[in-house]
Amino acid sequence: MLTVRKKKKRKTRRRKPLDRRLFIFGGVGIVVVLVAVYLFLHFIGAESTAGSGLQQFRLEDKSIVVIRNESVLTASDHSQVDFLVREGDAVSAGDSVARVYKLGYSDELMQSLLSAREAVYAAQMERIGSTKDAKLEEMNADIDAVKARAAEHLMASGEGDMQALLEELDGLLSTRMEYLRVKVQENETLRALYADAVEKEQLVSAWTENCTAPAGGTVSFYFDGYEEAFNAEKLNMVSANLIKRAVKETGASVWNSTDGKRVCRIVNGNKWVVAFVTSSSSLQRTAQGMEYEITADGYGTYRGVALEPVINGDSVVNLIEMQGDMQGLINIRTVRANITAAASGVAVKARAVSFEDGVPFIRVVTGKSRRDVRVDVLAVNGDTAIVRAHNSEDVLTEGVRYWYTVSIFKKK
Repeated sequence: MLTVRKKKKRKTRRRKPLDRRLFIFGGVGIVVVLVAVYLFLHFIGAESTAGSGLQQFRLEDKSIVVIRNESVLTASDHSQVDFLVREGDAVSAGDSVARVYKLGYSDELMQSLLSAREAVYAAQMERIGSTKDAKLEEMNADIDAVKARAAEHLMASGEGDMQALLEELDGLLSTRMEYLRVKVQENETLRALYADAVEKEQLVSAWTENCTAPAGGTVSFYFDGYEEAFNAEKLNMVSANLIKRAVKETGASVWNSTDGKRVCRIVNGNKWVVAFVTSSSSLQRTAQGMEYEITADGYGTYRGVALEPVINGDSVVNLIEMQGDMQGLINIRTVRANITAAASGVAVKARAVSFEDGVPFIRVVTGKSRRDVRVDVLAVNGDTAIVRAHNSEDVLTEGVRYWYTVSIFKKK
């Protein structure tokens, strides 16, 4: 006979709730530790006296961005461009630099105009007869020379400067037509031919657009896509991220035959800026008004004066306005360079410089009180930094006492 045993129910122990006092004491402990750290950092330090010094600011093999003072000439949507100037030519405001042919333009329009002018000439000669005219013969010789060049060009390739040759031929034909117009008595036939030539000339003009320089400068047909974002007249648009992206993506600009909109750049080569990025927690940054020397790898040495650096998040945008002809940098966006400057001023311990939102300052001791004075860091070499007061109302000279934090791992 089977015996059924009943399982005894196991007694479950009820967990005691955690004592809330543990959380309270734990929280208080964390606050005490944080306060202790703050007090240590704020009060565990020492005083020192500022001296004077001379150091060299130096950044080596730094990627810099070239920001030019330039205008980008654009035109209506077009498929052909007749350049009237060459790369590197100097132009003045109002000079014609190119003629563009709008989308829809065809060479037949120009051929039709040339034919109309030739028809006028034939009718004029019919009226004038075989009268000798030395000036007319000279004009005809010039016209025949251009026609011969056009024929040779067609045999060679039929592309490139053909449009320019046709424009030149049209100009000569128009000059000859107007020259004979005052010598030949007009009749109905000529009147109709003149009107036809004018109509075709207006039609060609409607499909072309003349591009003129908005200001004096040097012409360049190289583009890299950053011409609008980087411009010496729009420095407020320059950000650290934009500089970093340009450094990553670009080097030399590329030749632009035409992209349907842009025609060329007009560059003021004597007014330009270089920009580079440093960390907002770094002592390495430029100071407004200081003169710097830029040695661009492969392009030479230039000098310029720093503008006010811009704190941009965790980065600082350093800007130096350059003096003199930029020469080969007219088509270069980024280049590696060494940046140097001679700095003299108040010498303090480098660790005495603190930062708040990227702004450097030192704590000046006056009697038993301390106050924060914003500074420009001119140079740093090892444990010593050369600084100056950023604001004119602050006095920071040799002999001023200042406070700095003492590290338990370093000697005073």
